[in-house]
Amino acid sequence: MAMSSHQDTHILACTHDRLSGQPDQVIFRIFSFLGANETARLGVVSKRFNHLCISSPYLSFIADFDSGSDHSCLRTRYNNFCSYVNKVLRWREKTGGRLQRLLVHWPCKQRRFDIGETAVSSWVSIATKCGVEELDMLLHVEPGRGYSLPGCIYKCESLRALKLNLQMGKFCFQILGFDWLKELWLDSVTIGDKYFGQKTDLCKSLKRLILENVDGINDLSIKSSSLEKLEISDCRFANSFFGGNFNISSSSFKVLTISGCQFKASWQVNLNCPSVENLTVQDSEFGRVFVCKIDCESLETLQVCGSHFSAAFQLQVDCPSVIKAMISNCRFAEVCFLNIKSSFLDGLTLSECKFSPLESESQYSRPKKEIKAGPGPYRRIIIKAENLETLDITSSDAYSYEFPLSISAPNLKDLWWTGDPVDFSYLKQGMLSLVNARIDIKPSCQHRSEESDRRCKHSKSLIYCAAKFLQCLSEARFLRINTWPIENDSPIVFEKLQNLVLLIKGSFADQVPIIASFLKGLPNLRRLIIRCDQKSHELSDPNR
Repeated sequence: MAMSSHQDTHILACTHDRLSGQPDQVIFRIFSFLGANETARLGVVSKRFNHLCISSPYLSFIADFDSGSDHSCLRTRYNNFCSYVNKVLRWREKTGGRLQRLLVHWPCKQRRFDIGETAVSSWVSIATKCGVEELDMLLHVEPGRGYSLPGCIYKCESLRALKLNLQMGKFCFQILGFDWLKELWLDSVTIGDKYFGQKTDLCKSLKRLILENVDGINDLSIKSSSLEKLEISDCRFANSFFGGNFNISSSSFKVLTISGCQFKASWQVNLNCPSVENLTVQDSEFGRVFVCKIDCESLETLQVCGSHFSAAFQLQVDCPSVIKAMISNCRFAEVCFLNIKSSFLDGLTLSECKFSPLESESQYSRPKKEIKAGPGPYRRIIIKAENLETLDITSSDAYSYEFPLSISAPNLKDLWWTGDPVDFSYLKQGMLSLVNARIDIKPSCQHRSEESDRRCKHSKSLIYCAAKFLQCLSEARFLRINTWPIENDSPIVFEKLQNLVLLIKGSFADQVPIIASFLKGLPNLRRLIIRCDQKSHELSDPNR
């Protein structure tokens, strides 16, 4: 018997509708990944879905009354929205259904509809009675007017995570504490309370603190026994004449991330956290002296990337467990002092760091009292790491030669260097433990003729830098190097060098005299490999 087209459609829909046959808990889990509009559209599919949307432990309400010019239409949308939210939450309060997450966003800025604080506070009060665990609030707060969370939030024993966005409004953090809160996320708020960090100590169970797009931070001192992770992104730290302090002292603290922040004043960061494992500073700006001191036992990874230091920068690390440290894509204007004390430090990488050109101020500026760099020019990079074994440096900046590099690494064994050379004239001692060196350096400035190259002051400085650099490598046993650094009149003796790999760019025949002069200083050389990037036709004919 043939079935009608209607029956065919019904059977096909039942065959492919896998969502309706799932248990309520599975559907609720799916709802947790949907936005407010998607959930509302599902509610009109069927009576069962409408009931599931209302009884779901994941509720999302987003108000939008700023679009459109028809005020009567906006008033209707406003009334319908408030009526719907009240209906859902009152029903949840009546039935006693628990809430996993409540999201309420009220970004409306029109005065006739800007009653978000009152309405949202009443809804949040109901949510706390329903045992809400995650609370996400967005409100519009007028500039100059502070906002305080309803007291029921501070007393809610079920609350585990709170996210608050005030669209740069001022947040008044009360000294009531969140005894059960584990995660606090402040987004687009203004904090004018210098005791904010100390108030977070009252959150006895707080494990994760996120500050995103926060303004007005004057001081951040945290002594928490529970905090494990602090994430700071796109924040602006206030400009104070006396500078600012960023102190964290916690036995449970593990991860600190600073990203896209602006430090206008002189700031000193002190981390006294024995359990910290990762420290990352990236894409931030430091207008004045920045000092970071770390004293811990478990730190393994240290990264400073993409940041601009307009004044002196000092990184002092006393962590026996540090394995890798990386400074990459940063811009320095004054001294950069890296002092790393670690028994297991395997590698330090300096990659693509830029150096601001000299302006009116002298290179021998008076050192700041916060930075004890010792004698010598103030514009330089200082590296102190007694147990460092591998140093990897990559630079492609024209001002590298203006920044002397001082290295105190008596146990350095491997050195990888590519890019522009620097001034090694302030190197106190050679690399006595050096075993392997892989060098591919060449100045970034290019000249059309040898005559113009000899007249260039930049090239003259770089020739001196290269000669000093070769003296530092004289203890190496294995050397891989391009021919530019060895183009000098006085060859350097490498007593211990046994294996040499020469990298030749251009014509091999033109560089034979340079290579022959360099080989005179290698009395114990056993193996020589010459690699050319192009074929030399002058040497291909055996009769020549």
